[in-house]
Amino acid sequence: MKFIVLISFLVQFTVYLPAQLQFQKSYPLNQKLKEISGLECVGDSILLAHNDGGNDPILFVLDMKGSILKECRIYNAKNTDWEDITIDNSRNIYIGDIGNNENKRKKVRILKISLDSVLTVDSVSAEIFPFTYPEQTSYPTPANSKYFDAESLVFKDDSLWVFTKCRAIPFDGKSLVYAIPIKDLENGSWKLMDYIIPGTKSWTKDSFTAATSYKDYFLCITYNRLIWYLKSNNEFKVSKKRRFNRYNQRESIAVTSTGIVYVGNENHWIFGKQRLTKYKL
Repeated sequence: MKFIVLISFLVQFTVYLPAQLQFQKSYPLNQKLKEISGLECVGDSILLAHNDGGNDPILFVLDMKGSILKECRIYNAKNTDWEDITIDNSRNIYIGDIGNNENKRKKVRILKISLDSVLTVDSVSAEIFPFTYPEQTSYPTPANSKYFDAESLVFKDDSLWVFTKCRAIPFDGKSLVYAIPIKDLENGSWKLMDYIIPGTKSWTKDSFTAATSYKDYFLCITYNRLIWYLKSNNEFKVSKKRRFNRYNQRESIAVTSTGIVYVGNENHWIFGKQRLTKYKL
C-alpha cells in the first residue's frame, strides 16, 4: 500500500511540476509600496510602480530589485483607485484609475503622462480621459451583473485593453474585455471585444488582478496563476497556464523582452509583507 501511495504522489508531482512558473528570486519592497497595484518594465532596466486607491498619486521608479530610485507626483489627479499601468510605443505612460469594487462609479479614468517627464522631474500633470462602459446601465449594477470593476490595463496593437474583474454574485468568473485605439482615447468610445472566463470557483482564485503583454500574448494573472491568451478575430483563446509557487495577493505584473516576469504582492496580514518576485516564463 505504501508503495502505491508513493507512486501516486510521484505521478501527481511530475504532472504538477511543469504547470508551475519557474521561481527565481524575491525582493522586499519599501513600506511606501505596501499596496503596490501597478507595475511596468522600462527598457528591461527599470520598473515603474504605483499603489492602490486611497494612496498618494505618485509613480515610483524602481531598479530591478525593487529599490526606489525616485518618485514623481501627478499633481492634478487623485488616486481614486489606480489599478494598473502600461506604456505605449511613443513613451507615454497610461494609468488605469479603473477600480470599481462596488460597480457604482459612473466614470472611471485613464491618465496619460510622458515617461521622459516622470524620469526627469518630481511632479507632472496628466491628461485625463474619463469613460464609462457602454454595457453598464445602472450604478451600482445588480449583484449578478457586477462585471465593471477592473484591475488590468494593457497597451497592445496601438490600443489600450481593459480586462474587467468579476464580482458577480453568484460568481460566474466572467471578465469583459474592452479596447480603444490610442487615437480615439479622447472620445472615450471603448468597445466590448469579448469575454473570458478564467474559472468559476471564486473571485479570490479566478478574477484577473493585473495584465501585461509579451510578444503576441496577453498575460493575465489571478492570485494563484498566470494565463497566456492569444487574440484571433477578437476572440481570446487560452494558450497556456502556469501556477505560481504559492498563493498570494498578487496585484501587478511586468515582463521584460527576454521573458523575465516581475510580480508585485501587496502587504497582507496572512501572506506577508509587500514583495517583488521574479519568475522565468
